[in-house]
Formats: sequence, C-alpha cells, structure tokens
Amino acid sequence: MVFWMPYIQNCARKMQIRISTKSLDVLDHEGLVLGFFSDERPPRGYCGLVDWRLNGVISTKMAKGKITGVFMEKVLIAPYQRIPSSKILLFGLGKSTELTYDTLYMAGYNISETITKIGCKDFAFDIPVVGRCSLEVPLMTEAMIAGCFDFLSKDIEELNSVSPCVLGDESCFDEVVLGLHKFKVSVKERGRVEIIEGIRT
Repeated sequence: MVFWMPYIQNCARKMQIRISTKSLDVLDHEGLVLGFFSDERPPRGYCGLVDWRLNGVISTKMAKGKITGVFMEKVLIAPYQRIPSSKILLFGLGKSTELTYDTLYMAGYNISETITKIGCKDFAFDIPVVGRCSLEVPLMTEAMIAGCFDFLSKDIEELNSVSPCVLGDESCFDEVVLGLHKFKVSVKERGRVEIIEGIRT
C-alpha cells in the first residue's frame, strides 16, 4: 500500500475529523458523499439506504444507464427533503471486487476537491464495502482520510476550515477510530489532527 504524501511544513496546519454512528435521518452535515460501485445494483450500504429513502432514485438512474459507478464518476442529486443534508454527492468507485487502498486514497483526494469546489465546508462520507470485502477497515479509513488531508493541506485555510466526518455503524466503529489514529500518527510532522468521536448509538 503506497500513499503519495508530499512533504508539507507544519505551519499551524490543523485538521478536525469527526466520526459518527448517527442515522442518516438525523445527520447535521451540509454535504453527504456516498461511494457506489459499477457492479452493485441496486447500491448497498449507506448509498443503498439513501436510495431507499429517495424512493429508488439512484437505482433507477443506474438501471437507465444515466449513472454507472465507474471510478471517478461524480453525480449531485437532490435530497427531496427526505435527507437532512442539502448536498448529496455520489462518487463512483468502479468495481467493488477491484477496490484497493490506493483507489480509496484517490477517492478521498478527489472527494475533498469536488466537495470544496461546490462550496461545502462540512461533509460526511462513508467507508465503502465494510464487511463485504477483504480489505482491512483501519487501512481503508486511513487511506481515504489521507487522500482528504493531502488535497486540503495544499491550502492552509481549507485545511483549517473544512471538517470531514467519517460515517460508521457500531459494528466497525472501533476499527474506523483505529484507522483515524493511525493516520494522525503518520502525519504528526505535517500538521495537527483532532479526532472527535460522536455519540455511539
């Protein structure tokens, strides 16, 4: 597993990361980013739950070929007042069977780039296919948040003002926390990372 992590002087850089087990019905984040796969129809995980809440909007678009889940595909969809978040971004991750840590790193990097371009400073994202693949949850978490950090750290103002939240259910909470702490240790010379654990449901 290789993450491209350029050397950046500390310079009071600080990233605040939250982790939450809250239900999607009560999430209080402006943006919600959901990974989805080209070989999962209908979508599963958090994306599948949102699809259900939105009466199958996502799966219908996939069935009609309007969205495919190919890697790096980005689609903004309306929450239709059924999801608290005002911006829902679908991010294609390719085939679930071909997912790697490096793919997750690139996803984290590009998710941060995309979400900040649409003016969103507060967003939540999930760790995809947890419990459905052979990848280790701590390393998956570390890869995605490292990608987020590497994009945001190019601009100290962005790094200090954007606050990502990692979504996880109770079954993987401790593993996600472990991944975040591994990341925190790995970047201690490049910036300060504060991890805020949400209320466990």
